[in-house]
Amino acid sequence: MDRHQPQQYFELIEERPITSSGIDNRGPRSVLAPTEEMRKAKAWLEVIKRPPEPDEQLLAIHGWLSPTGELYACGWEKHNDLTRALGFQHESEIEEAGFCKLSQLNWLVQARYCDQSLTAAQWTTIERWYARNGFPEEHFLRLSGPV
Repeated sequence: MDRHQPQQYFELIEERPITSSGIDNRGPRSVLAPTEEMRKAKAWLEVIKRPPEPDEQLLAIHGWLSPTGELYACGWEKHNDLTRALGFQHESEIEEAGFCKLSQLNWLVQARYCDQSLTAAQWTTIERWYARNGFPEEHFLRLSGPV
């Protein structure tokens, strides 16, 4: 894939996740690639301010989405730093408070530490994030459907 093309030329990469027992046989999974605009925004989005400021442009590649729909961006492997800046000690606490994790352009709508469902405001922000970045609607629809 030529990453120098405008974002409308970005395509989904099909992959089969690897599990402890080998290749996941549930079928191919789509992986999104960051847009050029997302890559350019990384420099300022990855700086964690105190207090953190929401990513109102919805260009985050990694971050946390609050129950009220504010997206807070962070850098690769900086979720713990952002967690603390948002007033929590551990990812289990921030998930229990209703936050949803965004990691490598993947929305982790199934919380790891608790049984939490997303709010309407979170779903709205996620849908706006997909539309804003020109990602396929089919990928968004897979978030709430069976895997």
